[in-house]
Amino acid sequence: MRIAAGAPTGIGVHATSGARAKRGRCVAGTSAGEASEILEESGVRQGARAACDRVSARRPRRPARFAAKFLLPGCAAVLALTLLLMPPPGGAEIYRYRDENGTWVFSDRPPPGTLGDRSGSAMSDARVRVQPLPEAVQPTAPTTGPDSRSPQSPPAVQALPGGRVAAPAQPRTPAAEVVPAVPPAASRATVPAPQPEAAPPPDLSRHIAARLQQQFEPVTPVEASSLAVVTVHSALGTGSGFFVSDDGLLLTNRHVVRPPPDWAAEERAALAALKAKLDALEQRLSLPRDRFSDPNDYDRGQRIFRERSREYREAKRALDMKRNAALLQRAFEVQLKDGERVTADLLDVSPRHDLALLRVSGYTTPYLQPLLDARLRQTQPVYAIGSPLGIKDTVTAGTYTGRREDMLVTDARILPGSSGGPLVTEAGLVVGINTWKATAEPDVKARGLGVAIPIDAAFEEFPDLVAWLARDPADTATRR
Repeated sequence: MRIAAGAPTGIGVHATSGARAKRGRCVAGTSAGEASEILEESGVRQGARAACDRVSARRPRRPARFAAKFLLPGCAAVLALTLLLMPPPGGAEIYRYRDENGTWVFSDRPPPGTLGDRSGSAMSDARVRVQPLPEAVQPTAPTTGPDSRSPQSPPAVQALPGGRVAAPAQPRTPAAEVVPAVPPAASRATVPAPQPEAAPPPDLSRHIAARLQQQFEPVTPVEASSLAVVTVHSALGTGSGFFVSDDGLLLTNRHVVRPPPDWAAEERAALAALKAKLDALEQRLSLPRDRFSDPNDYDRGQRIFRERSREYREAKRALDMKRNAALLQRAFEVQLKDGERVTADLLDVSPRHDLALLRVSGYTTPYLQPLLDARLRQTQPVYAIGSPLGIKDTVTAGTYTGRREDMLVTDARILPGSSGGPLVTEAGLVVGINTWKATAEPDVKARGLGVAIPIDAAFEEFPDLVAWLARDPADTATRR
């Protein structure tokens, strides 16, 4: 037998004896050479183990490392296996059935004669549905008194003959103690029934009609008509106008927004007189200075000529600019009854009548209903509404005196600024557009008769008014 180099001699002896003891049963029937090799290999192995045991004996044992390496994984495996083999909580099977005496029985055992009961034979093939016990629920409030009852378990499914399954019967509750069913937590939120949406209040900033009606609360039809009357500001000055539709169509006189042929007659006459004086002075100053008896007169004349010439040029330039601005103006400032100012755009100008049509866009406006084909009676009361002499929202009363060349004549006072305003009846219906005043004196403030254009002419002249009238003739116009 060979001994490993460097090993103590005692190892070989111990290995040999161990090999003999272990291999004694299988040496029989084995050749001598094979037996010697087996003994030699066994001796080496036993010697190596003995050496390892001696080395381990000298070193301190490490129980913590041993526990971490072997005990902890084993405990974890045992715990996992235990959890897998345990039945799930709340999974107990409860059966509900009647016994032979008709008494309801609640048990964890299936009814006799059904599947799961090995003793039965008649209904051994019947299948019974089971209902797992619900999770434990905290009671909402403790109950005391003689009538207090413990909560009942939910009923299980009842097995019937023939393999059928009956719906669970609900426990009966006395009429005096009816307990409403509690919906699941996910469905306990109260969902309000959809309510019809109420119409939003009108935007008074855009609903001019509602705002003025709420603010002034008119009583008479004439007072209500004044809600639709406005003051028109233009490059030529101020005038009046009134709405004839709820979408902002506005009627006024043409000379309120465009200069008439006789516009600024007084200013032009004054400029012409000043120009004549300047021409005469220039002719006189054309003489040499030494021809004047007093040379200071010549110097004084030159100074006056320069100053008056400058004044003339400035006045003429201002008048021309005003006229040109009036000819080119397309947007006008409109002042309502409550003082608010909005912008109105020029839509059309009549070439035959002293009429113009404007529009205030983006607003709901009050408007006057026209009295078409009006057969006014003399002495019939009429009212002129406008802004005479710059005083807005003014009403003057008069009577209808008759027609003159297809114009309505009235003794209601019409002054500068009233042009373009409505002439209305006691019912608040518009019959004409106030235009000018006939007087025996050149003074426009003198007493005279007012002249108005019939409202029919406006509705015949402007296609926009015709289209508005065609929308609902019964509502927008009244014929007499």
